[in-house]
Amino acid sequence: MKFVQYVFAGLIVVAQAVNALPLDHSPFLEVKQSTDAQFKDWKKTTSKEGKCSANFPKAPEHIKQRIPLKGEDKELQYYVYVADYNRKAVFMLLIAEYPGIVTEENAVKNLEHFLNTLIAQNPNNKLLFADLIKVEGFAGMDFFIQSDQVYFKGRAIQANNTLYLLAMECEVANYSEEHCQYFIESFQLDK
Repeated sequence: MKFVQYVFAGLIVVAQAVNALPLDHSPFLEVKQSTDAQFKDWKKTTSKEGKCSANFPKAPEHIKQRIPLKGEDKELQYYVYVADYNRKAVFMLLIAEYPGIVTEENAVKNLEHFLNTLIAQNPNNKLLFADLIKVEGFAGMDFFIQSDQVYFKGRAIQANNTLYLLAMECEVANYSEEHCQYFIESFQLDK
């Protein structure tokens, strides 16, 4: 779980960024849900705190934590759901609630800042691609990072002051595009 530790560092950096400037918005793609019989045994997990759900290969472990922000009287609160698939891949849903308000104009900037922070955590990290998307009306970013023989592929969504991160981490030899896409596309915000 090489990248998971970097994700937490990235969350703190983004949470401490102040008054980010708005970026020009790139065209967004609409993301559609897919279903497949090979995933019938996957477990739908609902997060009451995050007001969302996603399908995992098995019941995930749940971690909850609050991190005080340096120099501020505020906390970053996050929830993590993690499950492995046959000890070959790790699937993660991270829900981070930022203090204060993240405006729609700053959502893309925060996503880009988060991704850049994640990439900068290790000099061996190489961004294979990143695309801006729209998920359920909110700004999102699909990304794919490689570090040596490890892939980290996922989607980050900025919904108001909540960042949702869905990701799969695995060795290159164990990569499954079908599993990764199914997991990411199973994500739903509660209406």
